[in-house]
Amino acid sequence: MIRPRAHVDALAPVYHGSISDAELAGLGFRRDQVIDFSVNSNPLGPSPAAIAAVQAATWSHYPDDRATVLRGELACREGRGVEQVIVANGSSELIWLLATAFIDPGQSAVVVGPTFGEYARAVRIAGGVIHEHRATPEDQFTVDFVAIEALARDRRARIVFICNPNNPTGVLASIADIEALALKLPESLIVVDEAYRPFVDEPRSSLPLTELDNIVLLRSLTKDYALAGLRLGYALAASAVVDALDKVRPPWSVNVIAQIAGLAALGDEEHLRRGRDEVRRARAYVTEALSALELRVLPSAANYVLLDVGDAGMARSALLRHGIVVRDCTSFGLPNFIRVGLRTVQECERLVAACEAADLASIGAPQCGAVSGP
Repeated sequence: MIRPRAHVDALAPVYHGSISDAELAGLGFRRDQVIDFSVNSNPLGPSPAAIAAVQAATWSHYPDDRATVLRGELACREGRGVEQVIVANGSSELIWLLATAFIDPGQSAVVVGPTFGEYARAVRIAGGVIHEHRATPEDQFTVDFVAIEALARDRRARIVFICNPNNPTGVLASIADIEALALKLPESLIVVDEAYRPFVDEPRSSLPLTELDNIVLLRSLTKDYALAGLRLGYALAASAVVDALDKVRPPWSVNVIAQIAGLAALGDEEHLRRGRDEVRRARAYVTEALSALELRVLPSAANYVLLDVGDAGMARSALLRHGIVVRDCTSFGLPNFIRVGLRTVQECERLVAACEAADLASIGAPQCGAVSGP
């Protein structure tokens, strides 16, 4: 039998949560009978403008390979040249392109964890070696930039991946710290995944970072505009980096529907504003209500919160029986935690009621209120 490359044969799958129809059926549920808090996107769903654009679209022809119109619109909105923008099949594709373009077999990359598993998998597929700097719950998952710099120097890291705010912890690192890291590591590409940045309250602009030639900002249109099923994202970086990514990008990776929906969604700022407002209300409500149930709710800058429940698998199963789906964070290396994506306040009320009915605090979570933010 012909075998794949040895390092590919040894790859472990990356678990992304959510729930399958088979698991739902085994519990006697249809998908429309549960509320899925395991995903993190605009709680209002896609913009009506995007839905209308998709319904009117024609997909009998090939898509524009370089997404020229959408790319131009993004460049204009971000105040950057089109040569600094690349559009892709979600930010996940961009992560894979970065590893393909910049990692040789045996070279190192640093991942700031616990975090999204595709950073490590993409590097390993390219034949690279992963070194993780792991934040801890004891420090509220605060990012230690001194330790990251030391690790990247020691391992001669080609890429440093930072999710900001981080998934699943919701921790937001400062732009000043990221800039300082990039300046101290000129031989490393600092990749900042900002998929959840649109839900941060009054974030400081990260665009000045793109003036450095070793910074890449990843942006996702699947979270803030709820286009997850269409797959759409983009990167902002120096033109030389964008050119390298474009060289290894598969042809026609961004389909016609995604390009059309993305343009329409970008034109509906009011829908995005209302989604952000709903997330803000839901975050405050969930934090207060679950803390009142003696569940430990970690502070979050994003559109999800992390709960310490003692046993994530048991907590997920208990909530499933009440028609609530949450993210078991064991795959992040956090077996005590579940992640709850913030939906409408009305839906979050059903989450809180399910947590109370399932007596989630008794599963093994520390008996304490919400942890104070910094």
